[in-house]
Amino acid sequence: MNKHENHHEIDWDKLLDKLDGSKANTSLNEEELAMLAAAKEMQSRIGAEKFPANAGWESFVQARDRKRARRFSLVKLAAAATLVLAIATVWWMLSRRQQAPQLANEMPAASVRLKLADGHTVTLGDNKQVIPHNGIAAIKADQHSAVYDPAATQHAVTGMDTLEVPRGLQFSLQLSDGTRVQLNAGTTLIYPAAFNGATREVAVKGEAYFEVAADIQRPFTVHAGMVTMKVLGTAFNVNTYTPELQTTLSSGKLLVAAGQQQTLLSPGEQSVYNSQSTTLQKRTVETRLFTAWAEGDLFFEDASLRDISTYLSRTYDYTFIFEDPALEKVSFTLDMRRPPALQDVLNQISRSMGQLRFRTEGRTVYIMK
Repeated sequence: MNKHENHHEIDWDKLLDKLDGSKANTSLNEEELAMLAAAKEMQSRIGAEKFPANAGWESFVQARDRKRARRFSLVKLAAAATLVLAIATVWWMLSRRQQAPQLANEMPAASVRLKLADGHTVTLGDNKQVIPHNGIAAIKADQHSAVYDPAATQHAVTGMDTLEVPRGLQFSLQLSDGTRVQLNAGTTLIYPAAFNGATREVAVKGEAYFEVAADIQRPFTVHAGMVTMKVLGTAFNVNTYTPELQTTLSSGKLLVAAGQQQTLLSPGEQSVYNSQSTTLQKRTVETRLFTAWAEGDLFFEDASLRDISTYLSRTYDYTFIFEDPALEKVSFTLDMRRPPALQDVLNQISRSMGQLRFRTEGRTVYIMK
């Protein structure tokens, strides 16, 4: 190999290292510097999706013909062709790198917050903590659950605590009377640290599943907007996410009232209060469709992709955008354990509905055919 051939040889590994920035001090020869400049230009055009492949080839042909007309040497023509081929190679390699899809595996950044009646706010994180509450109760809490242990001596309760569960998280709460409440994502519950009066009353906005501790002497009342639910001991789900407030009964008896209207629910029945028409109705439903979330499941039966994406958006704190609006009405049945990451759900939907594709950008998921 002569000096002329050595002079024009390009070290591709060194060139790629330079493109990646991993070896900033690497020296390049004249040909490698020219190739680096061309590759960076190509990289910027790829990122902006402005690489005109057809126009680029036509420009090369025109340049080739002009060079022939001017009787450039065969060596320079070969070098030009090699340059175009090399740029195309770099473009292909960069394209391959950029085609790796982003996965919807990001975890929610927000935390559950507990606002005590005295105005003190506690963020519930990974570490378990015991929160004293003015001699009324001791709260044992972590990022997943909280338990109120009432004090041995009863004290007057003058204020209410507020538990805020953000999008992307769920939380389990045990009240001082032993009532268990499972709170879904984007839910707020207001309640006293201890029930020391003749009644037990709480207020909810969002979605919560109650397993009420029996106490004949003190009825348990849940307020949700204009609707009130009164129980002695029962299990039921309350959903206030939409203008139609739904109350679904799993066991026991439940009296639901809205203004002058009221209805008594038996297991397997649901009341629906429409806040726009101010009507209260009762219907029979498959209970699990409305309570599966509290058991750690994702369960939809012949539901529209719009409704499913709305639920997943709140559950995993992602935004969904339909690139084809017609897909919003596609019906789908899904029954699986709720995984920690949204990507596992998207994979399951894709396997079941081959015509659907998902593209993730940050915390946004695009739905397309």
